[in-house]
Amino acid sequence: MKKYLIAVLLLTGCASQGVDRNNQNHIVKRYYASLQSVQKVTLSSEVGTGIAAGAGFGFVDGLDGNTEDMVGGAIIGGLVGGLFTALFEGGNTAYEYKLYAAKEGEFTVIQKQKLDNSTQCVVINAGKKITLEPVDNKYCTPNLIINKTAGI
Repeated sequence: MKKYLIAVLLLTGCASQGVDRNNQNHIVKRYYASLQSVQKVTLSSEVGTGIAAGAGFGFVDGLDGNTEDMVGGAIIGGLVGGLFTALFEGGNTAYEYKLYAAKEGEFTVIQKQKLDNSTQCVVINAGKKITLEPVDNKYCTPNLIINKTAGI
């Protein structure tokens, strides 16, 4: 029981609520933009490359054995390579947000996070990584808010 308690305390100590590490030594710009449209998109995947690389490594690892070892190594290596690539990439579904900000003009942000369908105004934190957070419509110019046309 004590081991579990110690493990939980150690893992809790690892959880940080601080500033995102990606924003170290980078300018973080914060501005508001009105959401013009949202479209669901599919991201490209490197799973095929992971399978091929894993199969190659598995095949080479089995070279010191017979043919069955080489084929088995290629199959297992391909499965492991594809699995790790898929886990690293996550899902292939993302959302393309077309936005408008007074100073920046029109621009597009693609991210996996789906904003609520009622979102019309967002605050953009642009550092090394871009994040969009819904905010009250009063932060965006009222005449620039356009109803979203893509049905998601």
